[in-house]
Amino acid sequence: MSLATFGIFSVLLTGAYLGFKHKDPSIKLGSCFFERLATPLYTLFNEYHSNKGLLVDYIQDDSVILNTPYSTLYGVEICSNGTLDVGLNKDFIDSLIRDYKKQENSYFFYVLHKQGKWQKQYIFSHNQAIIKNISKYFNSRLLSGRELVNIIYDLYLQNSFFTDKKQIKRALEVLVDKEQKEPEFMAFKRVARQALYNSLQEIDLFQAYKNLDVNENNISQLFSLDFDGCVFIYIDLCQRRIENYIQKIINETKLVGNKEPFVQLKNKYSNNELSLAILNSSLFLKRYDESIIGSLGLSLKFSYLKKELSRTQSIQKTPIKYRDVDFDFLVQSDFLSNFITSIHKKPAKEPDIFGLDKNGAFINFSYSGENRNPHSCIIAKPGSGKSVSKQKIMAQMINLDFSTGFASNLGSNPNNVKLRSYDIGFSDENFINFIKSNPKNKVAHIESSLYDFSYNLVALEELKDDADKDDREAFESDLDFMANLSNIILESQNSQALDANEKACFTKTVRTLYIKKTYQRYRLRDIRETHRDIYDKLLSLSYEDSSFLMDIKEKEYSFLKKPLLMDVIKYAKVQAENRQIKEEERNSYGSLASKLLSIDSLGIFSIFDKVDIKEADVLSMDLNNFKESSLFTPIFFCIFQKTYLKDRDFALKCKRLKKSSPKLFYAIEEAKNFFRDNKTFEEMFEKVTLEARKYNVHLCFIVQSADHIPKCILKQLDTKMFLLSPENKLEVIEEVILAFGDNKRLIEAISNTEQYELCVAYSAGIFHMKFEISDEELALFNTNPNEV
Repeated sequence: MSLATFGIFSVLLTGAYLGFKHKDPSIKLGSCFFERLATPLYTLFNEYHSNKGLLVDYIQDDSVILNTPYSTLYGVEICSNGTLDVGLNKDFIDSLIRDYKKQENSYFFYVLHKQGKWQKQYIFSHNQAIIKNISKYFNSRLLSGRELVNIIYDLYLQNSFFTDKKQIKRALEVLVDKEQKEPEFMAFKRVARQALYNSLQEIDLFQAYKNLDVNENNISQLFSLDFDGCVFIYIDLCQRRIENYIQKIINETKLVGNKEPFVQLKNKYSNNELSLAILNSSLFLKRYDESIIGSLGLSLKFSYLKKELSRTQSIQKTPIKYRDVDFDFLVQSDFLSNFITSIHKKPAKEPDIFGLDKNGAFINFSYSGENRNPHSCIIAKPGSGKSVSKQKIMAQMINLDFSTGFASNLGSNPNNVKLRSYDIGFSDENFINFIKSNPKNKVAHIESSLYDFSYNLVALEELKDDADKDDREAFESDLDFMANLSNIILESQNSQALDANEKACFTKTVRTLYIKKTYQRYRLRDIRETHRDIYDKLLSLSYEDSSFLMDIKEKEYSFLKKPLLMDVIKYAKVQAENRQIKEEERNSYGSLASKLLSIDSLGIFSIFDKVDIKEADVLSMDLNNFKESSLFTPIFFCIFQKTYLKDRDFALKCKRLKKSSPKLFYAIEEAKNFFRDNKTFEEMFEKVTLEARKYNVHLCFIVQSADHIPKCILKQLDTKMFLLSPENKLEVIEEVILAFGDNKRLIEAISNTEQYELCVAYSAGIFHMKFEISDEELALFNTNPNEV
């Protein structure tokens, strides 16, 4: 009889019974023919339903209801904050056995799923408490019912997976988060039926028949093997079933062997002298080579054999519902110590970059989403691939299409990215030109020429009368920057920096000039020699040689309406002669004027700006020609500050509009050049590092050694990325110990880092990642002059 016919017959029988019951309510269960017939039919229906393949009857928030003896199934994904091994230790295993061995449902399944880049580990159990303990250990949440349904379908090995938006996704989602017009589990039944048919044709079954005398399993080695399939491991802690299993062995050895060792085993177990568990394991392999079966078993400490007997039943019901009990075997709890091991990093919700881990599994990472701050550094020796990695990071952050040059994630919208590249040695030249080749990308470039460079040291944003708290804080921050930048310039010229009193006089003077507008009214003729292009353009706009710069209406020339360094010097000289203030203050003004005159004599910091930081999504700043100048550090920081101020203003505007600002990725190549034993610069950049995260700025320093970044700044960089070659691995490890101390996990990770593989240490953990770089990308990124 088919299930449909059986169902129709049951409905008719129920209808007839209810009719009689309505006619004569006194009819009792025991005496009613229909109820005597209905009861066994109902029992038969349950048995029929239970003996079918694995079915999902209902989906709950944190579980699914299955047609299994213990119906409610819970689950957790085994993953951690990195790719270094994190296993369930012996103490934890012993506590599980101790706490749950009296419960009948104290068993769980350890499932490993591998299909190409899709590599997952799960624990399933009908015992919610066990799942919650394991989830707490790995700091992972319980899987939702929807997730469990999709995972159960995945285990039939008929799904496929693809990468999209820096995430790995299923090609077929059984259930998605949307309104359903029918019971949710109906979708699962449909797709599972077809998947089961395909699995019966394509999957080979292997059964573990004994455990191996091996000290440790190796989950990482298992996932590195070339196969597609699932590993199911049943682990039973129930005392009653373990005692029954031992008794079964005793009964079988009474006639054909020596039962005494097993009697002693039973007594020791009953007296709590040792902890035991029942294990059973099977492999469902879709794609494999016979030669890896031994290695696969060795990784798990099992021996496997190919199994045809009850193969159909095993695939149809899966080990979650059916296992061949003849292949159960006992192990001591020591066997399970670190047996369940996480080697996969948790996926980031909104990742910036992605790649493959050591075993070829998909992995991604978010600078801001997985850290306290988004700042980073790439530490790598020459030739180890740091420039290639930096460019690949930037390409992924902006979703660069290498066939068209279009960057779909570049721009000012929330979750978009803007790039600011401070390059030395022209390592980004081809990359930036490629982005620039697509007109849809807004790219600007700043030339590295001392002749074309000038920076008005005292140019600040106007402080309006109705300025809010953010604007006032920004103005004071800019005043502080201005004074500190003056010190950087003075120190770069081996001059004495401003002391505290001189600095106070400096900021007070500039603040007064901006509030009272008591500085020289410059005319157009004053910029004729220094800014000839602007001078000619303004004349063409009908301004005259004698026109005041303050009267220019065009907004793009607002930078010409600022005071200059000489205005500050003049004010300081006047105050130095002011008998209405204290002598100490007069002296400070006098010495301030003297030091500012030495800066003014350099020329490039005392005239209106020539560096035009345009509104662009990609700003490339070529600093190679400044590298040999004693003014390199202050020039860099001037350019950096101009860019940073524009980005900061935009972030504040977004904040006022109550929307997210874009991510701003500042890549600073050969950062050692910027930190030239200039203490003031270090202190300033430390402040910037602390403040920048408020504006979604991601600083990334690229250096050859960790000691090229001052420790006060290095400690603010939550993400450290290491690249190394085999020949300099020991050198890198020594440098890491000096910079970060004897961090054993970090040293272990760096020791196991392969060439062109990133070892990433961040706030929560450590992981390895390798980018997939095509020949086309490599040709674009490559900076080796010997390779064209």
